[in-house]
Amino acid sequence: MSRLSIEIEPEHHRQIKTLATFAGLSIKDYILAKTLPAKAAVDPTQQLMESPKNAARLKEAIAVPSSEHLVFASLKDLEYALGI
Repeated sequence: MSRLSIEIEPEHHRQIKTLATFAGLSIKDYILAKTLPAKAAVDPTQQLMESPKNAARLKEAIAVPSSEHLVFASLKDLEYALGI
């Protein structure tokens, strides 16, 4: 197995982590899903963004300063926080 490392700004890391969390994926799985062609897979982020309510909450979460950013331990915790 190979390792890939990139240097990014902390804010970009936070945004990617938030998007991955909302998609119910690890950062690794989220990046792979976004960069490699999928075989007719449903994009969880797109699925979440189809709901105007979830889209607004996601945009709000990304805009929150890092010091106020919440990290969820599981998808269930995230769903509970979103009220879904």
